[in-house]
Amino acid sequence: MPEDPAEDMRRKAREIERIAVELEGEAVSEDGSVRVVTGAAGNIKVLDLRMSAFQLSGVELGELIVETIRDADRRTQADLAQRVGAVMGTALAPEDLGGSGLAPIDPEEPR
Repeated sequence: MPEDPAEDMRRKAREIERIAVELEGEAVSEDGSVRVVTGAAGNIKVLDLRMSAFQLSGVELGELIVETIRDADRRTQADLAQRVGAVMGTALAPEDLGGSGLAPIDPEEPR
């Protein structure tokens, strides 16, 4: 007997929710001084600074942290789109799910 469409949608929704809660993306800066793990909602789960990070100026370190966070978030969002697409049976891009979990930085906004 075919599965009830409403039950199938509820099952898919539960699976997508589980994926979104458990999913993590990791990035390490090119020089290895910053490591970041983000969640699907754009939350930072881990920010790890090696001793070499403290050799940088405050501005350089801040920029490197932001760049590494964004890289981890891009990886997380790409993985989320792939996994949700697999559950739904269709190809998805991160933009299809609303894009990045992180708000863009306005370079004109005062720091």
